[in-house]
Amino acid sequence: MTTRSVTSETETVAETVLASRERAKTTALGAIGALTWATNAEAANAATNALGQLSGLDPEGAKAASAVLGPLFAVSTILFIVRIVMTWYPSVPYTKLPWVVAYAPTEPLLKPTRAMIPPVGGVDVSPIVWVMTISFMNEILLGKQGLLVLLSNKQLGG
Repeated sequence: MTTRSVTSETETVAETVLASRERAKTTALGAIGALTWATNAEAANAATNALGQLSGLDPEGAKAASAVLGPLFAVSTILFIVRIVMTWYPSVPYTKLPWVVAYAPTEPLLKPTRAMIPPVGGVDVSPIVWVMTISFMNEILLGKQGLLVLLSNKQLGG
């Protein structure tokens, strides 16, 4: 084989790979576009049906989970909001009452979060991340169209 034929074959292979990538990209974009055009109700029904089938929760189990998660999310949100306020005052004695009530249950979650998300401009944003996460989970599971609410109303999973 000559150098020219190897170069020609390499170029042909490269063109084939690029064409395959473009087709895959077009297919992926088409799928994303199709999902984007699906209505929210269809997407929500598909997701919640899948979750209902995977979790195996019956309506009574969903009601019990809602009864536990609702207060848990509320108390957790309050504790993390207290921790946000505590970050404004670095001299707060974390080991003394009443501050230890908010410090003890939240610190095991905040410590690894701080390791992943360092302070921004000297401000600890990890409690804010947890408030957002809890709020998101509360809305997805317990909101008006939450998964557990729909499941407990027998609107999911058949």
